[in-house]
Amino acid sequence: VGAGLVFVEPDEMAVVITIAQGGIRPEPLSAGIHFVIPFIERVERFSILRQTYSMVTAGTEGQVSGDDSIQVRTKDGQQVYIDATVIYSVDPLKAVDLYKTWRKNYEDGLVRPQSRGVIRDVSSQYGVEEIVSTKRADMEKEITDQLTVIFEKNNLILQDFVLRNIRFSDEYANAVEQKQIAEQQAQ
Repeated sequence: VGAGLVFVEPDEMAVVITIAQGGIRPEPLSAGIHFVIPFIERVERFSILRQTYSMVTAGTEGQVSGDDSIQVRTKDGQQVYIDATVIYSVDPLKAVDLYKTWRKNYEDGLVRPQSRGVIRDVSSQYGVEEIVSTKRADMEKEITDQLTVIFEKNNLILQDFVLRNIRFSDEYANAVEQKQIAEQQAQ
């Protein structure tokens, strides 16, 4: 009997894998003590806490070692590097569907590639001056809206999107600096 008792932590949901009922029980297990049939059923746990996925320049800060910032070509042809963080959680009501679709691979299979793709697509619609100043909030909102829809379709909840840093190529940064120096000298 003890082999069939399963304790699901308060910050988890569990999906029961079984040889009956099409391979997966239709309802996830919520926090508490549950009974599964030993040797016929097993439990896969999902954290329902907020999870953070960072794509940044600093190699020790994100999930990927080394520079994982997103390289984007703006609409005016400039290369920029964007550091971003996606904060998301598993939709507790859709944990079974998430398991059927992604198993435990949703971070590498969905969160990372979709986030990078949306950031590139949206950012490429803006000029470098807009990204840095006047349109940064609009760009961040558009990325958030698109990611919300994509995550919802894939049984995740987007909690927040943080556009952390935008860097320019060294050549562009030097050109801007030279322009500012020339303007100051002219004044």
